[in-house]
Amino acid sequence: MKYPKIDESKLAEVMKIIDTAANLMAEKDCEADMVAKQELNTLQKQLIKVTGNPKINIRDYRRYWAATNLETVGRSALYLPPQKTGLTDAQLTELIRRIFELDFDVPKNALEATNDYFLEVLKVETGLDNITDYIYWPEEAGLNEDASLDEITAKILADKK
Repeated sequence: MKYPKIDESKLAEVMKIIDTAANLMAEKDCEADMVAKQELNTLQKQLIKVTGNPKINIRDYRRYWAATNLETVGRSALYLPPQKTGLTDAQLTELIRRIFELDFDVPKNALEATNDYFLEVLKVETGLDNITDYIYWPEEAGLNEDASLDEITAKILADKK
């Protein structure tokens, strides 16, 4: 499986931008406070420039610490959004297995961001916006709570658009 590459030399800068923005949004009303709003807009432009992703939104990182750590969100920000390539059912099956088992040959500190990226790939390839439900909360996708990997895979393949 081909793993996306990120420019590790940009990680520290991206982390600093995200952390600065998250703290600013936590401390100030960036819609009502015009100075804070401008500062957030400047950080948004910096993030776009460093990541090369014109669709990235700095507001998505508000209170990131409630769900993950700064390095993970920094790595995630450096991945460009996946594009649909038309993976076969066999390729999708392999991708689902790797996500389900966290089977990626990457350093431990990159595992969560890599897994998140491939969840996005799976979402794009299947057209299923609730793809995480299938894998982590199968009962939300119409399966048993303790559904097996084979059952989850079959359901995803059956439901893909």
